[in-house]
Amino acid sequence: MDLFTVGRRLHRTFTVAAVASMVLVACSPSEQTPLDRGMVVSTSTFASDAGAEVLTNGGNAVDAAIATGFALAVTSPSNGNIGGGGFMIIRFPDGTSTAIDFREKAPLASFPEMWLDDSIGFGPQIALLDALGHATSTPAHALLGQQVRQRCPLSWWDIDMPPEDWVKEAEASLQRGYTTFKMKARPWRDIHDQVATVGKVVPDDYRFDIDFNGFLLTSARAEEELSKLDDVLHAGMYESPFYLYKDLTGARILRERVRKPIVEHFRDEVLHEHASDGFVIGGTINSMRHQASMAAGFNKPFWLQLVGAGPTTAFALHFGSVLSHAQLPYITCHELFESDLLTNRIEIIDGYGTIPEGPGLGVEVDPAAIERYRVDPQEPTPKQRYQQLKRILHVRWPSPSGQRSWSFTDEGRYQAAFYAGSLPGFQQGVHLDVEEDDGSASFSTAHAALAAKGR
Repeated sequence: MDLFTVGRRLHRTFTVAAVASMVLVACSPSEQTPLDRGMVVSTSTFASDAGAEVLTNGGNAVDAAIATGFALAVTSPSNGNIGGGGFMIIRFPDGTSTAIDFREKAPLASFPEMWLDDSIGFGPQIALLDALGHATSTPAHALLGQQVRQRCPLSWWDIDMPPEDWVKEAEASLQRGYTTFKMKARPWRDIHDQVATVGKVVPDDYRFDIDFNGFLLTSARAEEELSKLDDVLHAGMYESPFYLYKDLTGARILRERVRKPIVEHFRDEVLHEHASDGFVIGGTINSMRHQASMAAGFNKPFWLQLVGAGPTTAFALHFGSVLSHAQLPYITCHELFESDLLTNRIEIIDGYGTIPEGPGLGVEVDPAAIERYRVDPQEPTPKQRYQQLKRILHVRWPSPSGQRSWSFTDEGRYQAAFYAGSLPGFQQGVHLDVEEDDGSASFSTAHAALAAKGR
């Protein structure tokens, strides 16, 4: 029954009011409440009954519409109701009519999709999305698109470490429900020893995403190392063995010669040249939507990489649930933090997180945690405090004469040396030793000598 039909039926003896956003909407016959001289229709039998009772007790149609709207605020809160907006069409007994527009009003400088404006930054975008969801009793995923999955894959993540430390990380990941682990492969560690050691403590269906961050440098060097890793049961895929956009022909050849998938951070040229099997997508909401659409058009799976605590992870789950090709385990790194800033942790079961229920992001931020971790913007960050301390970093690997060693005063310097090809990377048995400042004169002398050499 449409608005005008109901209006004509009520008009016979009653002052007619139709609140389109609350009352006069399509519904099943069981939700219509017939009267001797009118009818109340809403999406809820209880709300319709409330409106009918008002009419029976002498109220007019406007009274009934308001009563029905208040009842709907209880029986159908997702419709907005109290504090919401709509339109009211009124026809009076003398035949005259009027309309009232009581739609919500936003600030003059606002626009319909301001929360999608990438220029405001990723953090404000999430905050506005959550606020909009709460204001309209709408889950974030419904504001982002059409949901295609109820659960999304999440991966454990950690920095490069000695094998025995990665073992502890893998064991912790299993306790929390993870089935994948993104590993940072670095030329100052033996990646083959690392994956073999960790592989002993994880089940057969557990997989490693081995991220080289370009340190293999060339297609030929990448083929040498990845061909060995292809035979490792737990090796799932390889990320950025070298930066593929720098050699698209070499990247395509590598794809043909390596059995397991190669993934790269999204770039148009890599996509159009079919130089990778999948992508890493991150950034602000609109840019990610564009990249996701492009990847889907080429049938390329990807994961979302959005580093943050619990709220960021909740957003990743909502967002990934509406992206058809967001099929690879997402990276949010929220397990690294002492607190995820939520009152209830996001539970991971068999490698998947369920989309949080409720309006907005569907999670509750812990005010006590926010206060506990509040910092003075002028206070040095943990990274800055770490970098203020002196240390000597020794990259060592076996040689016929016993052991070769290169030493540096800062990790940025040995990273630059490996990226430049000045040191041999990923050698069997290579490892990193860290010597912290012990306050001795010998340490000070050695540190100063390396610094003078630019190391």
